[in-house]
Amino acid sequence: MRQVREAARLAMVLLVVWAAPARAARTLSLDEALALARANNADLKAARARLDEAQGDVEASWSALLPKVSLQGRYTHNNKEVSLALGKMLDGGVLGLAGVLAKTSSSAEEKAALGQFESQLSAASSSPIVIQKEEQLDGNLNATVPLLALPAYPALRAVKDSYAAQQASYSATEASVLLAVAETYFAAAGADELLRARQDAVSLASQTLSTAKARVEAGAATRVDEMRAEVALVRAKEAVTEALDTEARAYRALGTLMGTEEPVRVVPAASEAAPLPPSETLVRQALTLRPEIAANERLNEAAKLSAKAQAWGWAPTLAAFGQAHVGNYESFSGDDYAWAAGIELDWSIYDGGMRRAQEDIDEARWAEGQARIEALRDSIRDGVVDARRAIGTKESALKAAGEEVDLAQATLKLVRAQYDAGQATQLDLLQAQDSLVSAEVARASARFGLSLATIDLQRETGTFPAGG
Repeated sequence: MRQVREAARLAMVLLVVWAAPARAARTLSLDEALALARANNADLKAARARLDEAQGDVEASWSALLPKVSLQGRYTHNNKEVSLALGKMLDGGVLGLAGVLAKTSSSAEEKAALGQFESQLSAASSSPIVIQKEEQLDGNLNATVPLLALPAYPALRAVKDSYAAQQASYSATEASVLLAVAETYFAAAGADELLRARQDAVSLASQTLSTAKARVEAGAATRVDEMRAEVALVRAKEAVTEALDTEARAYRALGTLMGTEEPVRVVPAASEAAPLPPSETLVRQALTLRPEIAANERLNEAAKLSAKAQAWGWAPTLAAFGQAHVGNYESFSGDDYAWAAGIELDWSIYDGGMRRAQEDIDEARWAEGQARIEALRDSIRDGVVDARRAIGTKESALKAAGEEVDLAQATLKLVRAQYDAGQATQLDLLQAQDSLVSAEVARASARFGLSLATIDLQRETGTFPAGG
């Protein structure tokens, strides 16, 4: 009865432990994990926002080459209305002089002309001219059209190159983030393998405990053997708990990188070893495809164009302008509107050396960028060669780990048979069990290490991620 109760209790424990992985509601391939990260990762969202900011800089740079139009409306309450009464001014002056000339002239034609002049002038000046309304309305329209702005063209191209550099930087950021996703994905897969190995260890320890109890009851072993087997089972169960914690941490990290709280279960695809091109071919591919090189080259080109824009800053700029005004009062012209148009030339002859200083800064920045590109090329060459060699190392490690598992399984089978026959000690059996668990964990680590090394080589050569 005691053995039955122990077996039932053990079955319940194993049921709870093995049921833990069933919490996942959805299996997830690596490509699906990368797609989720592309859509939801917070770092990539921030990088896309920076890219939008760079696009705004391009749009702002166009302003130096496009027309500018402004419209202004104004309401003013003045303390009083101001009028110009020309009639009173002319009555004693111009009209009086015209009357004197008419009286002293002996020509009928002159008298008739002076009379007509007096009539027209009196009619025109009969109403005062309001030059300031108490309730005054004004409207102004201003327009400027650049005709010649030589510094603006290289400046615009420089901003466009900066935007292209930002696009390449986004691609580099995306590759780094998705590489972290792949690393965490395989860490989660490794945690699953570790958990399965620890669960197998519980099963083996349980079997050993049952055998020890049977041998104690049969008088073939001492109580020490049973206690040692119980301790081994407790240790195996504790290892399962630790493996569950490790698995939970890996999946939490993966969920954070993917930007989702959906419960998932990773299912890595089986990877097949493919022949690798020579290192020289991979290096050439990397120097062509790596976004970091494109980003630095575009930034360098932007610095060169910025220096060119500063050099063209000594050239004059030419623009056409137009102005229009309308109000609810008349001006001295007798109209309630006015307009003007023309061309203006702006030429800064000397600015205190500011443009020359900025040109020197941009040239120095270009020289710094060239050195940075060369250093980056050397780093990429080393990274590609190291990543390619790492794949060969990982393949050898996986092969050795598989052989080690086969050997550990055969050893455990042999030791268990010897133990049952009384030719091996319980310590030999427990050690063989531990060796098998360690070998299984090492094989899982080697398998996922090879997958990750393959992705790392793709990242170094610029082919990861695919379909960006």
